[in-house]
Amino acid sequence: MAAWIKDNDFVNEFLFAAPSPATFHQRSFPGDLFWLDDGQGGKFPSLFLCKEGASCCLMYLHGNAEDLGLSHDLLKAFRDFLNVHVIGVEYPGYGPVPGNPCEGGVNRHTRAAFNFVTQKLRIPPQRVIVFGRSVGTGPATNLVSLVNSSKKDVAALVLQSPYRSIKTLAKDLVGAVANIIMDRFDNEAAIPTCTSPTLIIHGRQDELIPVKHASVLYDKCGAEAKCLEVIEGVDHNAFHALDHIIRPLLNFLHKLGCDRLPPLPLTSFSVMKVMDEGKFLIPPDILEPRGQQGSEPGLLIRAIGTLL
Repeated sequence: MAAWIKDNDFVNEFLFAAPSPATFHQRSFPGDLFWLDDGQGGKFPSLFLCKEGASCCLMYLHGNAEDLGLSHDLLKAFRDFLNVHVIGVEYPGYGPVPGNPCEGGVNRHTRAAFNFVTQKLRIPPQRVIVFGRSVGTGPATNLVSLVNSSKKDVAALVLQSPYRSIKTLAKDLVGAVANIIMDRFDNEAAIPTCTSPTLIIHGRQDELIPVKHASVLYDKCGAEAKCLEVIEGVDHNAFHALDHIIRPLLNFLHKLGCDRLPPLPLTSFSVMKVMDEGKFLIPPDILEPRGQQGSEPGLLIRAIGTLL
């Protein structure tokens, strides 16, 4: 009952600030954009960028005020500089899909994308790098916690600008009044069960999600192989993709030996075959506008909604 209330209350309308208008549509990125079942009778978009000869696949879970259209260039950089296949996952209410995002819906999309990669494309879980940025660190940590709890591993968990939990973050901003909201994405509770190698990247000057959140998560992380990279002179949004994200991740994966693994038997042709046979490339008919906005949010909700 609590989960239903949390996924349907007013906070979600403002916690997830999807770009409006959306930066892509059903026919964007031909050959890369595909559609997965959301488990509730609908479909949601994802991007898959194939890199022949790659030994791993990176799953990207984006931040709050971006969608796959805004993430596309970064995903291409991941593919080319890290030499990995890349899947970008979209959230409910983002892009061209109707509906309002919530913790349960974002986690469902994340699990569906992971299942597509591991079951349809047959990429072993231990070859999947799960990368979450800002609000995306919630579903990323949740997924890896579930995978590790089932006695399986992923190649790595990567958290950029993570938070302990949404309620803890709200308390940093407004104090005890944050107790009126139900907590979401409790990374602090989930990360002790994350035993796969973990890299945490955070800006020293981040005033939206203070670096102490990253330090707490690093200390509580259950992984033996873990690293905390604090980037000096960088706030929440001033990361340089190559210097501050890709290079630390490249070094971390090298230490793990990911770049010395044999290539995955995945080619552009084999991916397209899976897409065609499963009709994943056929966009749904979307008739209703997505992300209807409600009344003007209060101070607390406006503060949280601009954070992630």
